[in-house]
Amino acid sequence: MSDVKIEIEGDSDAAVALALLRMIATAEGKDEDGDREWFLETYAACLAVVRDAEVLDLDDDEDDDEDEAPN
Repeated sequence: MSDVKIEIEGDSDAAVALALLRMIATAEGKDEDGDREWFLETYAACLAVVRDAEVLDLDDDEDDDEDEAPN
């Protein structure tokens, strides 16, 4: 999938979700033969992920160890 190039036009949730949809469609081979229902459901899922996803901080594990006090 490294040869997939998607340009996001704008920074709205909808634009990012559309870019994600395009990447998924290409990866799953649906960009040519996907049906309307698949595109709508997948776009809705992409939009939900863009709006609700939490950004994971990879350094959180180290901080958790420091915050825990021995009993």
